[in-house]
Amino acid sequence: MARLAYVILAMMVSFFLICNTMTMATDPWDENNKDVPWFGEILPLEPFVGFYTRVAKCLRVLQTHCGLQIYKHIFHPWKILDDNCCRNVVKVGKRCSRDLGWALSLYKKFKPHTSLIDRMSIRTYEECVGRNL
Repeated sequence: MARLAYVILAMMVSFFLICNTMTMATDPWDENNKDVPWFGEILPLEPFVGFYTRVAKCLRVLQTHCGLQIYKHIFHPWKILDDNCCRNVVKVGKRCSRDLGWALSLYKKFKPHTSLIDRMSIRTYEECVGRNL
């Protein structure tokens, strides 16, 4: 179980890289990466059994650069996702998009932004579908 928690955490880190100055040289799998907002925090408990497994399946489809774009778009809607990232968002589907946002909002640091994260996760998916890529 601890291994699965680490894998999920590492996948979430790769999905939600945040710093505008961060480059792809940053290793998203490094558990000591201080550039992520949840550095030092414990992976929150699953809201239900199998949730993190479901999230992990979604994250396998997305790529690291796409995670950075999605994170930026959630908090800065004027930052547009590139076509490749949008295709991946459509590929994972609305449920996965919402679950990924939910996973982020489980962290104490992001709880005050739960409504925004949920709304923007759905909006990001719908915007990508609307682009007809």
